[in-house]
Amino acid sequence: MEFEGKRILITGAGSRGGIGAATAHAFARGGASVVITGRNAERGAEVVDDITAGGGKARFVLADLSDLADVERLAKEAGEIDVLVNNAASYRASIKPTLDQDSAANAESWDTNVRANFVLSTRLVPGMIERGGGNIVNISSIAAAIAMPHMATYGAQKAAVESFTRSWAAEWGRHGIRVNAVAPGNVNSDNVVEFIGADQFTSWSEVNPLKRNATPEELAEVIAFVASERASFVTGQVIVADGGRLAV
Repeated sequence: MEFEGKRILITGAGSRGGIGAATAHAFARGGASVVITGRNAERGAEVVDDITAGGGKARFVLADLSDLADVERLAKEAGEIDVLVNNAASYRASIKPTLDQDSAANAESWDTNVRANFVLSTRLVPGMIERGGGNIVNISSIAAAIAMPHMATYGAQKAAVESFTRSWAAEWGRHGIRVNAVAPGNVNSDNVVEFIGADQFTSWSEVNPLKRNATPEELAEVIAFVASERASFVTGQVIVADGGRLAV
């Protein structure tokens, strides 16, 4: 199988119906041993149970990625990791009118969306170097590339993630480490639909040529491809999966 023997850490994968959980399933189907994180132990256990019921290997680590101590602990508990998927995102404080944003909540979203990616990556990369290579997939957003009302902070955070992606690819490529980002458009993940509102979210599907929003499973397939040997010469790239939104 494609990921047989690989150890994969996916942040923000501890609830059903999201990109993270779908990605964990995709890697597990490929033979990987997956470590998933989230902030709710009960929901995380549900995802693990779903994966193991299908014959996959998974374990859950409870972690709040806005808390630096939790991020450091996660890096240690995860152990040796071959593929890191920096998927966790905080958006409730950063997707709103700029003048309405609370400074403390805003800072917490920067910690989750930017600092956690930096800390986890820099803690796990030395082990990848020792083992002769590895893979990092950062989850960005088309908000980093286009101007949208209420997206100033979130877009800036994802632009930072894309900068990490390009710089780390240049810095660590000689060690056999590939670093890429996947930038989704609108995805029908349960948490996002609940936050935005089903009617509003459905209306957003009209702005892309495919006239629909993506499923978490579709994004998971892109992420798995980027991390696989099928993409062995791809690094430093932002892979956009937006139904053609940026094309129009």
